[in-house]
Parts: sequence; structure tokens; C-alpha cells
Amino acid sequence: MKVNSVHDLKLFPESDLVISYISERWKQGLYSLCLVNGLPGSGKSSLCCRLSELVYLKLVGENQFQATDIVDNLLDFIKAVRSATPDKVKVIVIEEISVLFPSRRAMSGDNVDIAQILDTCRKKKIIIFANAPVWNTIDSHIRSMANVFAQTIKVYKGAELVYSKCYRLQTDPRTGKTYTHNFKRDGRDVNRMYTLKPNMEVWDEYETKKDKFLDRIYSKAEARQIQKMKKDEKLLRHLDPDKIDGLTSQELKVFDMVKIKKRTQKEVAKELGITQGRISQILAEIRGKQPIS
Repeated sequence: MKVNSVHDLKLFPESDLVISYISERWKQGLYSLCLVNGLPGSGKSSLCCRLSELVYLKLVGENQFQATDIVDNLLDFIKAVRSATPDKVKVIVIEEISVLFPSRRAMSGDNVDIAQILDTCRKKKIIIFANAPVWNTIDSHIRSMANVFAQTIKVYKGAELVYSKCYRLQTDPRTGKTYTHNFKRDGRDVNRMYTLKPNMEVWDEYETKKDKFLDRIYSKAEARQIQKMKKDEKLLRHLDPDKIDGLTSQELKVFDMVKIKKRTQKEVAKELGITQGRISQILAEIRGKQPIS
């Protein structure tokens, strides 16, 4: 599909291929996970919101966005999945999934939990839209379970639409590699779509929930910084402030765990993935730089 202008784009039905694909999967008893990526301000939230509206219009015949669960934490996601039944259309929007379940913590308890819960979504035919700024920041197992990928390109405010790329996803269970496929219209490849501005009442509700989500992010970040400051103060009480810059980040971590938190060298070695002998060596190196007991 060659698009030279917004006018050309709007000659095609709105997101029809993606919505039809998700709808057919639901009718076949399958769940759908659509991952949405894009730079800040490129329309990720607007796209998720509008696709939710269009799914209800396609499958139910009316806009039931108020029934959509917009979640920003694991507990709400669990509640939303548990309340779903396979005989009714259930749409869940996960806001900033990479913040909740980042790839660098793929084996953490939360990531394992959501991966297991996503496995159960197939039984309940749940439709999920999840957005994140960068593809690789999303946990790899979650990426492998996705069926649709949409990349928001630009918001055209004058035309009140979001311009996006879209693809079907297929993961090879043997290798774990995910392949992208173009949608087709009349035998021709299509990898572009547009979504119109969501209903204003719906959008206001979405934005309110998103603001609460951001407030929680800020509060958590603030709490972590306060804890870090308290930790730094404890370190300075035990170390010479004039010489602390001479310690590596690993030495500071070992010192904190052994000398301040009073954990055994064996426990620290296991957590850091090094030998107990190396812990003893690091403590000796610290003593060579700092006057500690």
C-alpha cells in the first residue's frame, strides 16, 4: 500500500485488516495480543484506545469501551483476566508494558507470573493491546506470544488520526524467533493503517487512568531515590568520604551487603553469582583503600 498523503491513507477502511484478523481469531476461539511500539507522542495510547473501540464495534455491534480494562500493574491484570469469560468479548489495555515487565528482568517473579497468565488468556479468548516505546524493552517471552505488531509513526492532528505500520507476527516454537508478515488486501501486501481519534468521552477516561499510572511511576521512583540516599548515608558513616570515589560499584555493593546489612559472605557470593573466595578478595581490596575493620 503506497501512501503519499493523509488523504491517500483515508481512502482505505480504518484499520480493517488488523480488526478483521483479531475478530476472526476470537471467533475461532483464540486470544490476541497486539504489541504497540512508537516514540513518545507518536500516538501509542490513542491507537490502543481506538482499536479497542473498533474491536467491540466489529464483534458486538456497539462501542463498549467502558468495559475495557486499562491496567498498569500485575494485580489489576490478574483481576481482569480472572473476570473474563470466553463467551463475552474481553479487551484489556496494558499501559507501558515495558515498565511493568521489562526484558532485563525476564526471570523475575512478576515476569514469570505474567507469562503464565498470558498462557491462560487463550482459553478465555482475551484481546490485549499493550504499548511500549521500544520493542526490545519488552520481555522476550511476552514478545513471542504476540500475534500483531503495530508501530505508530505520526499523529496528524489536523486530520485527527494516527498513522502506523502493522504486521502479523508468528513465532517459531523451536527457535523462539519471531517473524513478521504483511497483511493482504486483494492479494497485495499492506503494512500501513490509520486509526481515527477515539471518542472524546472515552479518551478523557483513558487519559485520567493514564495520569494515575504516571503518578504511581513517579511515586515509586521517588521512593527508590529516598532509599538510595539513606543507603548512601549509611555507607558514608562507615567509609571515608574523601576516598569513596576509589571504590568500584562492585566493591560498594559487597561492602553494603556484608558490613552494613550483615549478610554472610556465602549468601552474598550466591546472590552476585561469584565465589565466596572472590568476596573475601574484594573485602581485602576495600581494606587496602579504606580504613575499615
